[in-house]
Amino acid sequence: MAMIALRQPLLRSILLTLFGACAFLLPAQNIDIQSDDDKPIDERIIYTRQKTFNVGIHSQGFGAGFKLGRIKSINVTNNWETEVVSLHSLKEIKTVNLSHYNSRPFVYGKLNSVFVLRFGYGQERRIFGKPYWGGIETRWTYEVGASLALLKPYYYYVVTYQPSGSGFYEKIEEDTFRENLDIVGRASFTKGLIETRPSPGIHASAGLSFDMGKSRTRVQAIQVDVKAEFFPLGVSIMDSERGRMFYLTFMLSYNWGSRFNKY
Repeated sequence: MAMIALRQPLLRSILLTLFGACAFLLPAQNIDIQSDDDKPIDERIIYTRQKTFNVGIHSQGFGAGFKLGRIKSINVTNNWETEVVSLHSLKEIKTVNLSHYNSRPFVYGKLNSVFVLRFGYGQERRIFGKPYWGGIETRWTYEVGASLALLKPYYYYVVTYQPSGSGFYEKIEEDTFRENLDIVGRASFTKGLIETRPSPGIHASAGLSFDMGKSRTRVQAIQVDVKAEFFPLGVSIMDSERGRMFYLTFMLSYNWGSRFNKY
């Protein structure tokens, strides 16, 4: 009887221990399903390269670009970047000359159509990582580099008056902006291409990137940036602001690409 009395507390202790172990191991097993050991092999590899494309709009135009990155650690990625964007003036207002049939819209006072090529170096630094079940990874970014503005003269169709016997007749010609023009509409974009001239500059930007990619091998991110740009020779878009040297723009872009290793 004494032996049975001793066995009952011992059996109860063993059962309680096993029950507690099961209660502990079951949640651990569920968490382990999400661990790296159970993920596909391409989700467990440490990648060292990253390439992304982007398209976006900014406060004075739109553009597209490409980044080639070197992943230094889980927190830091170095990027070499290139992009091309259009650059408009906030003073541009499109109008139509209703006195002429089928005339094309034009911007009165515009001197040049401007596109900017940018080449730079930057970094992404992680602020908040993704939890194991997914989510959004937040990084802050910066970039510095060189800019090259390309200024293509903006041509108009204008009316000129040519002598004809004792009077004059109207003739439609292509011309750049000057005051007191009788403008019919905007000329073809190709007009003036061979007259395009460069204006070099520098730029710097800072922003935030929100990566929503579900896989470690894929990049799907929304990025917001503020960019400051300086052109020592000036960039003239409108007649009312010739030779403007400093531009500040805000950009929203969508970035997509992949992470990989170079063997």
